[in-house]
Amino acid sequence: MSRGLVAFAALAFAFVALGPIAAMASRVDVADLAALDLARGAGLLWRTAQLGLGAAAIALLVGAPMGWLLARAQLVGAQALRALVLVPLLLPPLVLAMACMGWTSWRGGLATAAIMGVGTYPLVALYVARAAERIDGRRSDAARLAGGLAAMARVEWELVRPVALASAGFAFAFAVNDFAVVDYVSSLGPKYPVYADDIFASWRSGNDTSKAVASAWPLVALTLLVVVPALLVVRRSPLFSYEGDFRPPSRVELGAWRWPLSILAWAVVGATALAPLLRLAFEAGGGARGFEPATLGRSLVAALANGRPNLQASLLHAVGAACLCVPVALVLGHALARSRRWLVFGTALVVLPLCVPPILFGVGNLALWNRPETAALYDSAWMAVLLQAGRYAPLFVLGVAAATAATDQRIEDSARLAGAGPARTLCGIVAPLLASPLAGGAMVVFVFALRELDAAILVPAANGTALFRLYNAVHFGRDEMVAALALWICFFVLLPGAVWSLHSRRNMGALP
Repeated sequence: MSRGLVAFAALAFAFVALGPIAAMASRVDVADLAALDLARGAGLLWRTAQLGLGAAAIALLVGAPMGWLLARAQLVGAQALRALVLVPLLLPPLVLAMACMGWTSWRGGLATAAIMGVGTYPLVALYVARAAERIDGRRSDAARLAGGLAAMARVEWELVRPVALASAGFAFAFAVNDFAVVDYVSSLGPKYPVYADDIFASWRSGNDTSKAVASAWPLVALTLLVVVPALLVVRRSPLFSYEGDFRPPSRVELGAWRWPLSILAWAVVGATALAPLLRLAFEAGGGARGFEPATLGRSLVAALANGRPNLQASLLHAVGAACLCVPVALVLGHALARSRRWLVFGTALVVLPLCVPPILFGVGNLALWNRPETAALYDSAWMAVLLQAGRYAPLFVLGVAAATAATDQRIEDSARLAGAGPARTLCGIVAPLLASPLAGGAMVVFVFALRELDAAILVPAANGTALFRLYNAVHFGRDEMVAALALWICFFVLLPGAVWSLHSRRNMGALP
């Protein structure tokens, strides 16, 4: 790979993803660090860790068996299940919280952990499914011949367990850094103070960037301690590397267990994917006052008419962020996968924007771009595009790195020996090989940018999005229009998500 290409891509990544973090770090006042209440901070960190552990435990307990069943078992309606299991992950956390809170009387930390667990278990299911599909069929056949289905399940669990635990670590990171769910659940019941909420409160009290950043570093460190080892576990797993004589495992015949396990899988998907959408449709159609299909139709039409500018802004920002990330992810992801020297340090740098709470990342963008020299950019829609690209480019880069690591490097070596230069090798050999992961990675950035709220709250250019409008509306009361707008947001999020599910069914290289 050309050093010039890598340097250019690294510079672009540093500007949009690492620049806000550096800018907010430079704003920290030593006096604010010295004034931190360590006892209160320790309590917040412990409560936040409890929230993350609860969400990760739910995600692991539900996602691991679901992922294995979808990948290896002959379930009834397996293809539909595989698409629907993604829905809770794709739904904006605020929308998921709105829908779930309508079904339960739970409040406080229990409700928050449950919602975050429901929202992240598909991540565990996807990683486990991907790992299960990479188990060599000869291992599974040998275990089943030696000890039956139970022995095969034990052998396969030993192989996928590190990946399952690592993906639960990703669920932990999502949960501890989320602000929207905590804020919404706290608005309906007893306040459950955690770090993300405290960071926002610190900034809101006088727009004090230094105080907000100073209070947040323990959470950043905690997230890094979980995410970086988890990524390295996944990266170094033999199930995610290239094997020349690999033989795919065959689907498991469940026999008498086929229908019970299928019913259980459909019950999980129904409760976590279909029930939230049905709840929103119920509220948009009149809710407790009496549901009527005609009311649902009128609410949807009115919400689309009133929210059209916001939906258009959300879609344009998400498309711009996805397009901006493609060349950077291709170059950096490939370089990261082929480098042994920079693997750990490079992974830590790439993943850092994901380990910073979104609220804090928004603060960093304020610190970096809200100045006279960049006032035109800061006030334009491009500011929202840069914000979303910087926030989710790491997912794209890591996904390309994972896909590159699973390809045979000898193909690239042959192209170089034939006289192809770095740029030609990248565009003519590497890019076609990674076409599917690149398409999937672009969809990942698009979907997550479309569902992002936390980082957008503090950046005025991103305040015109549909999700920000929903965030403002939901705090002034729940009515048909609010639920209808949430349904439209779900539609535009799930439409590309359906394409992503079809893509991931064939090749899950879009996953980090």
